[in-house]
Amino acid sequence: MRLALLCLVFCTPTAFGAGQVCISRDILLFGNQATGTAVTQSSVVTNCGDAPWSFTDVSTHPATALAYHPTTSCTTGQAMPPGAACTVDVTFAPLTPGQVSGGVWLRNTTATPDQIVTFYGRGVDARAGSTSLQFVPGALDFGSRVVGTTSPVQTVVLRNVGPAPLTPHAIVLNGPTPYDFRFPGTCLRDVPIPPGGSCELDFTFTPGQTGTRAAQLNVDAPELANIAIMSIRGAGVVASPVPTVDVVEFYNAPLDHYFLTAVVEEAAVLDRGVLGPDWRRTGLGFRAYPADSNATGASDVCRFFGTPGVGPSAHFYTADAGECAAVKTNPHWLFEGIAFRAVLPVKGLCAAGMDAVLRFFWPGADVSQSRHRYVRDAATLAQMRALGWIEEGPVFCSPQ
Repeated sequence: MRLALLCLVFCTPTAFGAGQVCISRDILLFGNQATGTAVTQSSVVTNCGDAPWSFTDVSTHPATALAYHPTTSCTTGQAMPPGAACTVDVTFAPLTPGQVSGGVWLRNTTATPDQIVTFYGRGVDARAGSTSLQFVPGALDFGSRVVGTTSPVQTVVLRNVGPAPLTPHAIVLNGPTPYDFRFPGTCLRDVPIPPGGSCELDFTFTPGQTGTRAAQLNVDAPELANIAIMSIRGAGVVASPVPTVDVVEFYNAPLDHYFLTAVVEEAAVLDRGVLGPDWRRTGLGFRAYPADSNATGASDVCRFFGTPGVGPSAHFYTADAGECAAVKTNPHWLFEGIAFRAVLPVKGLCAAGMDAVLRFFWPGADVSQSRHRYVRDAATLAQMRALGWIEEGPVFCSPQ
């Protein structure tokens, strides 16, 4: 009757009329066991189906710790008619402190051939419980982070609250997603932490996927009554689209000058003719980022206007920090502020998903007649070249 009840939990069903494997305990938990002592636990393996099967391999898992001594009446090649049973007996006899594990394979001819009984235990010595470890803070929560990006460092202090020295034998991460977290620091295996002393681990979080990401920091030492465990969590999220702005081009035919603005209110003033009746939208322009944007890789675009009576009666724009600094010292130009933000080309090229904005220069008869134009579309580029404007190359990368 007892085995019938256990089958509700541990049996692995196969097709009707076939053999089935039932294991009374597929995980043996030994907990803390004093070094130099031994304890044995057992598991019963039964054919709880209605057809015979046999073992193809009964063997100890090669990673099993030496502290475990499995013996079994189940053997390789053994036939198991319906109702037949055998036992797996595991003795845990730790000689040194620390968490260890192992397993016994029970491979067979059923439809679920790779069965295993696993076991876990921790050796502790006479000093166990003589001190305790404190995590400061007691848990880590990195909050939400864009997948593939790395968080700022959060430091965890491992403090030995005494009264005896504490020597970590294991400092490991496990849990659902341990590889999303990294923790270099000054805490080292087999390096004692004196009473009242501490060491540090510097954690970062780089989510590999969206959703909750979690792990546990496990610290084991002979002087601890139990493994010290601290929870760590974070969440992976998809990056939100970075807001962009339209950089609108205006043209003044009598002056033959072009002007750019990313400020909606300024464009509206020009549309109403407040600054003169001759400013008209060309229908051209490009996209950039707001002046207060934190878009990755974007730079401030400096806006200049020619010094009245000295410089050009036109505007000039640059996202190159060195060029901006140089123009600020040029008496022909007045710095008006940051017009918008833009990504600079790298070696004259823009990344996928971005269009190059080229700058053209017209020298004019004198300095006051010189001017620039910023062009993205292919037809206008060809037109400017045909008109003899001097092509200065890509200066902005415009998001598509």
